[in-house]
Amino acid sequence: MPSASRRRKRATRLLVLSAAFSAVATAVAAQERLDSLVESSHSTLRLGDKTIRILLGRTTVMPVSRDALSGTATWGDKRYRGTIEYLPDGSGLAVVNRVDLEDYLRGVLPGEIGSRDPRDRAALQAQAVAARSYAAARMGERRGVYDVTATVADQVYGGMNSERPETDEAVRATRGLVLTWGDRIITAPYHSHGGPMTAAADEVFRRRGGEPYLRPVDDRAPGGGCYCDASGTRGWERRFTRVEIRQLLAQYGRDVGITATGDVRAVSIVARGPSNRVITLAIQTADATTHVQGNDIRHVFRTNGAILPSTNFSIDFDGNILVVRGVGNGHGVGMSQWGAIGRARAGQDARSILAAYYPGTRLSPLL
Repeated sequence: MPSASRRRKRATRLLVLSAAFSAVATAVAAQERLDSLVESSHSTLRLGDKTIRILLGRTTVMPVSRDALSGTATWGDKRYRGTIEYLPDGSGLAVVNRVDLEDYLRGVLPGEIGSRDPRDRAALQAQAVAARSYAAARMGERRGVYDVTATVADQVYGGMNSERPETDEAVRATRGLVLTWGDRIITAPYHSHGGPMTAAADEVFRRRGGEPYLRPVDDRAPGGGCYCDASGTRGWERRFTRVEIRQLLAQYGRDVGITATGDVRAVSIVARGPSNRVITLAIQTADATTHVQGNDIRHVFRTNGAILPSTNFSIDFDGNILVVRGVGNGHGVGMSQWGAIGRARAGQDARSILAAYYPGTRLSPLL
C-alpha cells in the first residue's frame, strides 16, 4: 500500500493536471467563441498607438480635474477615462480626451444603440465592431489634434457617465475586432433605420465613391415586414412653406454649395437611387433652378434646426405648402441599427448581421 506521503504527492499531481486541463478547456472555449465571430481571419492589422483622441468641445478657460488613483478626468459634468488636454488647433483651444480605443467604445455604444435586453446581444456586438472599425479607420489618418468628435458628426461619446454593463460586455466580447476590405480597415457607417432597403454610399454622400461593401441591402424579413420594424416607427411627415424653403436655402444652402435666392416656384424629385432614396431634388426659384444632392437635402430642409430624418421620401404641394412624407431615420448607408436588433431577435449572430450589412468584408483582429 502506498505511503501517506506518496498518496499526497499523487493527489497533488492530479490537482495540477485537473487545473491544467481546466485552463486548456477554458482557452479552447474562449477561442471557439472568438472563432464563431471571426471568419477567415488569416491576417491581423497593426495599429501602432491604440489611443484615440476625441474632441469634446472648445473653450477658453475650463478647469479639468484629474484623479490620479482612478486614472480618470472630469470636464464639465462628465467623467472620462484617460486624460484631457487643451490643444490649440486654429479655432481656439480644443478639449481633447486621450483614451484607449476599447475604453472609448464603452462610452460610445450606449449613446449609439442604447441599453438593450439580452435578446439583442448580437446587435450590440455588431455595433461594437462597426464602431471600432469607424474609430480605427479615423485613427489611422492621424490628422490634426483629434481623430473624432464626441457628437453625431462622428460617434456619440458620453465618457464614463454613459457606460452600461450590457454594452461593456459587447465591447469585451469583440475586443480588437474590426471590419476589413482587403488589408484596409473600413469606415463602417451605420444609421438608426432605413426602411426595406439600405442605401449605397454614392446615393447619399457626394464626396464618397461607390465602395463595393456599401451597396443596397434588402432588409425585408422572411415573414413579412422589415427587420427594422422593431423600431416601432412607421413614417414621418414635414411641412415647409415656400417662404420657409427660401429662408432655409439662404441659411444652410451655402454649406452645401447652393447660392440660390429668390422666391421658390417649384420643388421636384429629379432622380432616385436603387434604394428608392432621393438622389437629386430640384428647386426652382425666380433666379434659377438649383439641384440639391443626396444627404445635402437633409441638411437644407430643417425643422427647428433638426435635419430631415432621411432621403427616403415623397413630396406633394398642399397649396403653398410642400409636404414631405418619408420613412427611416439616418443616412441609410451600412448597418441599420434597428435592423440589427430585428435580426438578433430573429436568431442571427453578430457575424451574420455584419456580413449582411457590409457584404464582402471580413473580421480581422487588431494587433
